[in-house]
Amino acid sequence: MSKVHADAQQTLRTQQAMAARTVAGHCLDEADRGTLLEMLGLVDDEGREDVTRALTLGLTGYLRAVAGAVGESTAGTSCEVSDTATAYIGLTRKGPRYGRDLMLVWSERDGWAVLVETDPSEASIVVSRLGGDDPAPPPWVVSRFVTDTLTDVPSQPQARAHHRQNRQQLADRLAAYAVPAEFA
Repeated sequence: MSKVHADAQQTLRTQQAMAARTVAGHCLDEADRGTLLEMLGLVDDEGREDVTRALTLGLTGYLRAVAGAVGESTAGTSCEVSDTATAYIGLTRKGPRYGRDLMLVWSERDGWAVLVETDPSEASIVVSRLGGDDPAPPPWVVSRFVTDTLTDVPSQPQARAHHRQNRQQLADRLAAYAVPAEFA
């Protein structure tokens, strides 16, 4: 029975890969391709590892640039590229309304936000979100956002932006910040 199940799973993966190639071959451009594949729940494995690597290198460099612009050490940063690309910067400055530590977090879908550091069992407390259409604005924009947040905490955080950007496009945009792998 397990052999039948394994064969069925392999057949399904093969059919999905063929469907992804068919969709990719009929798209107008990369953005259209990413949107269609996402809508259909398909993954294009061709080039996936290269995109993940490029995005990781670009995000690492971008995170370092943002940390520098915000005035924080890169020692208090981390990033990860998995099903969602995310980044973290621990802030050494505290906001006027919170006696607890703050963090600056980023995700490819939601962009930047300042949150109160909480225990893992506590719900996140959002202090402020950086709005706009760009999930990865220039580091100076993020720095201004953090400064504005820490000096005049908004009473209502902005809603999540839910950016829909093709991973390859994001990797291409962040390539200017890329750090060579041996230094990452």
